[in-house]
Amino acid sequence: MNLMNKIYKDNEYMSIASPILNHKEFMKTKQIVHHGSTRFNHSVKVSYLAYKLSKMLGCDARTSVRAGVLHDFFLERDDKNIATETKMLIKHPSLAKQNAITYFGVNEKEQNIIESHMFPISNVAPKSKEAWIVTLCDKIVAMFEGAYTAKAQITVWILFLVNFVR
Repeated sequence: MNLMNKIYKDNEYMSIASPILNHKEFMKTKQIVHHGSTRFNHSVKVSYLAYKLSKMLGCDARTSVRAGVLHDFFLERDDKNIATETKMLIKHPSLAKQNAITYFGVNEKEQNIIESHMFPISNVAPKSKEAWIVTLCDKIVAMFEGAYTAKAQITVWILFLVNFVR
């Protein structure tokens, strides 16, 4: 069974995620290429991994699911050229946060998770265990999707670990 089918068969996860996944505005992310797949699929994978880790660690799984799904909820393309892509690395968490507020009324904890998911590339730091989990899950999923070169992966992981240990 492929991963997406497994995710969709997880009733507990889907009871939290489906109101977002089925929302007409969020469904537009199915049309945006992201890390060799779609932004929709990337967001589902990040959210599901964050859900599983949150449950395992006794954290707020509902918050991790919602913020994990919404962490890349912006509709602008980010693959036009290297300059645009670099700007979007830093800008997109704010866009996603604003969309999440507008369409889903996310709370302050969820807002921080969304806004800090690019840490340490961005300057907004995670403030909760769930924020660290979603940030970590985004890096893991992006790495497996081939979003970074090997050198970029090593750099991001070193920065992440240095800031996590601090």
